Amino acid sequence: MSHAALSRGFLFLLLFSTAVSAQNLSAIHTRISEAVAARDYQNAALELRNLERADEKVFTLNNYDYLLARMAEKQGDFGAATAYYQAVAARHSVLSEYAVWHLSQIFRASGNLFLERIYLRKLLLLAPESLLTDAANGRLTRSHFESKDYETAIRLMENGKWKTENEEKNRTQNSGQKTENQKPKIEDRELLILLGQAYLQSGKTTEASAVFTQLINNFPNVGQPDDFALAAAKALDEIAVGKDNFGKNAPPLADAEHFRRAQVYQFNRSFAAARLHYQAIIQNHPASGYVADALFQIGRGFMQERNFDQAINWFERVQAEFPAEPLAKDALSQAAAAYSRVNKPKEAISRYQKYIEKYAGEENLERAYLNIIDVLRDTGANSEALKWTAKTQEVFRGKLPEATALFAQARIHIAQNDWANALADLNALQNFADLGGTRVPGGTNKVEILFLKGFVLENLSRYAEAIEVYLSIPDGRGEYYGWRASERLQALASGEQTQSLISQKLSELTKNIETRNAEAQRKAAQSVLRLSENAEIRSRMLAIVRLAYTTLPEYQKVPNGQILELGRREILKEPRANPSSNQHQSLADELLFLKLYDEAAPELERSRQSAISSQQSAASSQQSAKTENQSSDPAKQVAAGQNLKAKSQNSKPDFDFTLAVFYRRGEMANRAVSYIEPLWKNIPADYEIELIPREQIELLYPAPYTESLLNYAPPKNVDARFLLAIMRQESRFRPDVKSNAAARGLMQFISTTSEKIAAELKRESFSQNELYSPPTAILFGSQYLSNLFVIFPNQPAAVAASYNGGEDNMARWLARGKSDNPDRYVPEIAFSQSKDYVYKVMASYRVYQTLYDENLRAKPVR
Repeated sequence: MSHAALSRGFLFLLLFSTAVSAQNLSAIHTRISEAVAARDYQNAALELRNLERADEKVFTLNNYDYLLARMAEKQGDFGAATAYYQAVAARHSVLSEYAVWHLSQIFRASGNLFLERIYLRKLLLLAPESLLTDAANGRLTRSHFESKDYETAIRLMENGKWKTENEEKNRTQNSGQKTENQKPKIEDRELLILLGQAYLQSGKTTEASAVFTQLINNFPNVGQPDDFALAAAKALDEIAVGKDNFGKNAPPLADAEHFRRAQVYQFNRSFAAARLHYQAIIQNHPASGYVADALFQIGRGFMQERNFDQAINWFERVQAEFPAEPLAKDALSQAAAAYSRVNKPKEAISRYQKYIEKYAGEENLERAYLNIIDVLRDTGANSEALKWTAKTQEVFRGKLPEATALFAQARIHIAQNDWANALADLNALQNFADLGGTRVPGGTNKVEILFLKGFVLENLSRYAEAIEVYLSIPDGRGEYYGWRASERLQALASGEQTQSLISQKLSELTKNIETRNAEAQRKAAQSVLRLSENAEIRSRMLAIVRLAYTTLPEYQKVPNGQILELGRREILKEPRANPSSNQHQSLADELLFLKLYDEAAPELERSRQSAISSQQSAASSQQSAKTENQSSDPAKQVAAGQNLKAKSQNSKPDFDFTLAVFYRRGEMANRAVSYIEPLWKNIPADYEIELIPREQIELLYPAPYTESLLNYAPPKNVDARFLLAIMRQESRFRPDVKSNAAARGLMQFISTTSEKIAAELKRESFSQNELYSPPTAILFGSQYLSNLFVIFPNQPAAVAASYNGGEDNMARWLARGKSDNPDRYVPEIAFSQSKDYVYKVMASYRVYQTLYDENLRAKPVR
């Protein structure tokens, strides 16, 4: 190359370097941060690569290479992610432990378990006090297990950090500690099941059986056998009968052991396996005291499988063979319910009547009466149903069932468009102190009655009265009927016949606003907000409400947490001179700088705990020294203790609020919700949604797992915001939760539903544990909700009720209401839990629609 060419190249590089060095690093960092926050990984990666080319020193000093690795991993570019993570680890960055963890995860996902273990061991050596240590130890053991290196897996579990229950008991007994009623932690149970499986795969069946027996003998919540108890029961059965016979024959066991294993299966909805053990009791232990229970539980399992014909046979057997047993009463009621589900109303009614005759005066007798009303309604025999509502009211005069029967009567009249009689029923119901609420099936509440009264008045063309009734129902973020009342008011505001009445009401309310009474101003202004969509009027009313809130004590309870400026703020151009001695603080600083909240929030929380612990330890040492060297004044000791406590609590509300915000940003929404909900518990229910501080309402209604939601919900014609509302109610965003009905994960799927969805999605070898993975839970939830919307098009309230109570039940409730108007069919929801579920899901859905657009982007505050 010529000298002139070299000179031109040098000049170009000099000019390029000069131009780049003049870039505003703060502006570049802002663009990167905004792209990361918006999950725009492509643009974030582009900005980062440009910065790397522009100034490699700044790029590495500020750990932008780690951020670029995260962005590449998010985009599925695992080659680039691996290279950048390795660079971070090689230069011993403060984020090395996280880089090494991600490398282990990438190699695990690729199937290279050998390299996964290399990086896991490196992490354990590099950072033994890391928050990742437990996860790394767990994965190291599982990696050996998955590689069929069972001996190493066993050795790690036996000699490792975790201890089995017996080992822990021996240790604590030797140290003199109390061990009564000690049970393994859930982490220990996860380890125990793996240990048992490793023993089994190694041919050590005696050791395996001992571990599995321990798991089914003890589980954390009595009456709710967990996943580990289920796996243990399956393993014990397989050991006893052989793999080929598993699921075909029950092993020879004592009746009590059969019953225990059956209960484990039944709770976890493995009904076929449960039946094997129940039938073994019936066949092999005919004199056992468990026989009646076994017969009944088989029937109950068939009911839950919706195999009602089979259920009838078993319930009838309980009555025939054990008529004096208490279970015969439940069997008779269940048989009647099963007959009603197979379209045999006469048989159902005859059994309910038999129940009334045989168990007269006993608890819950009213259910038979009320169920007869429902059966008659399902057959269209409304005249007969009305006779039974009158009879039920007479029999239970002055008791709760009287109100329940009267409510059923009101619903029949509404379904028949018999508005005059419906109004008379609703007026009568307003005189009852107890309407059952969500405590009893078919119950109601004062707000529902009030709303229905407004709805009936509206249909009687008594619009002025309807408007007053609707306005009397408070509206707020959790108020289903308040929202429905506001919707009805908006409809009236646009109706030709009713516009003038709304205008008159607005004029009247405006006069009330002129009063000096803050409470009267608040009520009037909030009522105007429900009647008008005019932007100027709404802006003025919101200002009035906001001002009124400042003078009303109940509305001043809104938490006032401020987001603290935590983490490193400056862009480093030289290495830091005095890094923090608190490793968790250093990690939090770097991760917050990079806006990686999913990893920053746990580190920040641990650093806070460490700091408080250090302060307390130092203060305690100082106090001890003073006590030894001088006479101690008790009053001064108390004051010193109070001063220490005050220091440790300094800015705690703001820190806790900030931590909750960071957890939300890091898609650990369960931590955000668990923080904010108690603070809003005692705030008036009608607090104006638009005036709730944005950060707080996003804590109350977070939108985590955005990528999975948008990947799976819209393509299946499901609004991602509706799926979020379901998720919020089902699990409060806890991905690892399991309910007392054995429902798993974010979307709380039971096994029968999840297996059906897995088949539709062609997910072979599907495991129930996959439901604890958020993307899987969201995919399954999207598919199931899509199916339900096919059955109930454009009916989110009906879909919500189906999700909780079953689509066949919702179809019956919809048919009873004779309308696809939710204001007519929601009151028909007979399961109190399902009705309450609809209230909460639909109220949340409304807020999500207010906060976010269909792509889950935040809407501007109105």
